[in-house]
Amino acid sequence: MPQSPNVVNFDPFAPLPSPPALFYRSVPAPFSGPDLAHLTQMRTSCGLYADRIPRWSQEVAQNQRRMYLIYFSDPMYTPNAVPIGMISLLLHNTDDPTLAAFSITGRVEVSSLFVYQAYRHLGVGLSAMMEMERRAAEIGALFITLNTMATPKNIQIYSQLGYREFKPRLASGYSAQDVLGSGVATVESAACFFEKPLRRLSP
Repeated sequence: MPQSPNVVNFDPFAPLPSPPALFYRSVPAPFSGPDLAHLTQMRTSCGLYADRIPRWSQEVAQNQRRMYLIYFSDPMYTPNAVPIGMISLLLHNTDDPTLAAFSITGRVEVSSLFVYQAYRHLGVGLSAMMEMERRAAEIGALFITLNTMATPKNIQIYSQLGYREFKPRLASGYSAQDVLGSGVATVESAACFFEKPLRRLSP
């Protein structure tokens, strides 16, 4: 489940925020010790899904998920660069194929978006979402989807980004344990499901 980008009164027709240049590094499986440490710290920080990291590693190994760490400096040339966030594209969601079944429906799911609090005001989350849309279109995906907590803020943000709910909400989409530590009230634990059509890229 992606965390919401920190966007206030976002106008989809206005120029996008201009965060510093961002770099994305694919996280190969099995996750290395340093990568595992970064992912665990991020998921612990946001209070969501640290227990799913081993499963994510298996999905990356099976080419069901593409996981990325986000940086301000190019990690290829800056070995000590520290990631400021993470995001992934799920090509096949075995729990809910309506969200991602790339080889069958052309849908991929953006998930696991997290940006450290100190960097959210720079538009990093929004930039990362748009980068995943670009990468999804690049591999030929027809739709990009996501699921998120059905809070008014989340619904407003993703609607303004061109996403629309495409199936009924799930009242018990997030358990109290899921939202523990996330800063979201447990009463707002319903899940909503968004999709956005992707533009075909010229060959």
